[in-house]
Amino acid sequence: MPTELLVNFNEFWTRLRADICAANESVFIQTFALEGDSIGKQLSEALLASRAPDKRILADSFTRIVLSDRLRFAPSNLFDPNLREEARETELMRTQLESAGVKVKFTNPYGISPRKLLSRNHKKLIVIDGRAAYVGGINFSEHNAKWHDMMFRLDDDDAVTFLSEDFAATWSGRECSAHRVWKKLEVLTLDGHDNRRAFHRVLELIDGAQQRIFVESPYITFPFYERLRAAAVRGVEVKIVTPQHNNWRLFRNYARLESARSGIDLRLYRGGMSHLKAMLIDDEHLIAGSSNFDYLSYRLYQEIIAIFNDPRVIHHFRERVMLPDLAYATTVDCHASEIGKRWLDWQTKLIDVAVSTLT
Repeated sequence: MPTELLVNFNEFWTRLRADICAANESVFIQTFALEGDSIGKQLSEALLASRAPDKRILADSFTRIVLSDRLRFAPSNLFDPNLREEARETELMRTQLESAGVKVKFTNPYGISPRKLLSRNHKKLIVIDGRAAYVGGINFSEHNAKWHDMMFRLDDDDAVTFLSEDFAATWSGRECSAHRVWKKLEVLTLDGHDNRRAFHRVLELIDGAQQRIFVESPYITFPFYERLRAAAVRGVEVKIVTPQHNNWRLFRNYARLESARSGIDLRLYRGGMSHLKAMLIDDEHLIAGSSNFDYLSYRLYQEIIAIFNDPRVIHHFRERVMLPDLAYATTVDCHASEIGKRWLDWQTKLIDVAVSTLT
């Protein structure tokens, strides 16, 4: 199955811009964040110049209240001139797009219930003319474009059709959970309600690991750590790369505690923020997509997971992502106190109970 691995924003954008320019029929873009900064405006300009008659953008409502990783309505941000200017530019960009015939929708409007507050559509999906699709973790904002990340470009007809159908369902307001298997690729779409059933496939692959597991992700939590810990106990080599400078510092501390009690080889990526999410199992199964290996993705978020079994794709991932990132990461000698371990167990149980009340 023809698949291209695109590492970091510039490589991804160069490929995508060419596809948008060449589009004759449709350009469908789904993103978690859409901001009116230089990156959002690059996308806007490409869409305005495209001759495709059907151009659409889906963004989660998260991006209406969070810009540049900052909550717009927090007291400390309300009068920040830069944030206010970016909010104005974002709204102006959207107005210009809509005036030119580009349709823009926001998914998952906020409400007063806990589920309405927490449940987000976290997918990153682009479909061009029904002939090519992109999946991965990159959003359209300046801070996200600076992060280490990746996207995959697919041009298999069946896979692109499947992803086109998922975009159409989300556009019409339907949340879909589906699973398709081809010779060298599996794709799972998660609806935010039945995610645990879909993630059973990922946990099954972790449980079946025989030799080694490599994980790179900024936000790993339970239940994934439990399965990785069990794999390490039975002798599987487990390596985790997570950013040294995490935009959510709590997760770096969480990783230290978990790795200390699990005997997992933890590495801290020194090249800035890594937003990349990938898991390579026995050099045979590469799990990637929009989903983090965290509890919110496991229970509440709408996501896309791709499982690649193509040796060529896995080879490219090893050479272009895994090996360079391991070389650019610092080994952590983790020591966790018994108090820290008990605190982690207590926190895990508390969050599990709290989220269970929402579903």
